[in-house]
Amino acid sequence: MEFNKDILINAAPADIAGIMFDPVREHEWMTAVKSSVPQTPGITIGAEVKRTSGVNGADVAWSTRVEVFHFPHVLRLDIGGGQIGFVRYDVQRSGTGSVARIRAVSEQDLFGFDVDKLKRLVEGA
Repeated sequence: MEFNKDILINAAPADIAGIMFDPVREHEWMTAVKSSVPQTPGITIGAEVKRTSGVNGADVAWSTRVEVFHFPHVLRLDIGGGQIGFVRYDVQRSGTGSVARIRAVSEQDLFGFDVDKLKRLVEGA
């Protein structure tokens, strides 16, 4: 599965990253993620989150580890825990808003990204 999407959101990068980078809020804008349990407090290089996603009617356990983090602009997570791949979030100022960019590669769709829902969450905050 490969996912590439850019979306213009009428908000500052920090407001977008505050939701987009927070693993506890993933279920609010990702349809496949059922649970996200941080194993390390905060977002730091090496921090791990254990997750469960619903994929084709089955629960799939997986995890991520933070490889790159520059708040509020970049977060790259390597996927592990029995799965392989990565996800990268980029947020950059654009005019009066910001462009949020998601790039993900994995064997299965572990995320169910709904960028329109992310946009509504951020703009409604």
